Amino acid sequence: MRKEEIKQTVKNRYDKCAETASKEKSCCCPSETQGSSFAAEHGLYGQEELSLIPKIALNLSKGCGNPTGFANLKSSEVVVDFGCGAGIDVILAAHKVGPNGKVVGVDFAPQMIEQANQAVTETGLRDRVKLIVGDMENLELPDGFADVVTSNCVINLSPDKEAVYREAFRILKSGGRLAISDIVFTGKIKPQIQERFQASWAGCVGGAIDEESYFNIIRKAGFRHVEVVARHFLSPKELEAMACCPGPKFTPVPNKNDLAVVQGKVISIKFTAVKPKA
Repeated sequence: MRKEEIKQTVKNRYDKCAETASKEKSCCCPSETQGSSFAAEHGLYGQEELSLIPKIALNLSKGCGNPTGFANLKSSEVVVDFGCGAGIDVILAAHKVGPNGKVVGVDFAPQMIEQANQAVTETGLRDRVKLIVGDMENLELPDGFADVVTSNCVINLSPDKEAVYREAFRILKSGGRLAISDIVFTGKIKPQIQERFQASWAGCVGGAIDEESYFNIIRKAGFRHVEVVARHFLSPKELEAMACCPGPKFTPVPNKNDLAVVQGKVISIKFTAVKPKA
């Protein structure tokens, strides 16, 4: 698929998933690890954090980490969340930056933004949150706008990660920082297997690349002090779920033999990086 075809495919999948939000639990995780129990079991969010999130946002949570947990957010900061989905990390960030801070959630799936708007309204945080339908490769935000850019298991879906990180660099203030959770391969995988994942842009492995190449993109964009906070190897069930995210109703399930070959080579990484001070 060409770049624009990939982006439209991903957008359609997540839009359709968002439309089911009032009827089903999280459509990304296996049934035995759905919703808040999945997040709590894997240490993504604590019970206090989960208590702040409306059901609609929990039901549509697709993350592989908790960037607000290691972003060291401070009162009055401006945060932009790339691929905000139904708003779980936007809401947590809004609590951390306080009434004088601001959080902008960006997602190119309009139905996800609609659900995020509902979730934010339920929390009473509308005065410090702005939600926009937009492309994280090309945002209508000014240079040097944000103190922090966060993202949770979304950039792997982009066919142009260099453009995403150039845009993050542009909108960050001098000395601003990244706090990112994402999916990568621990090393190179067989080209024919990667091609099969890419042919259907299979969930969070369709656009995943190896860790070394991923971090090279970040450094090329201008970021420094790239520090890995944590790595988590996906279990077989987690890998199967992530490979058809946001769910098998929306994304073709990859060949089980291909998934078996990459088992133990797919990780969620949590890391920070800094835009050097001018």
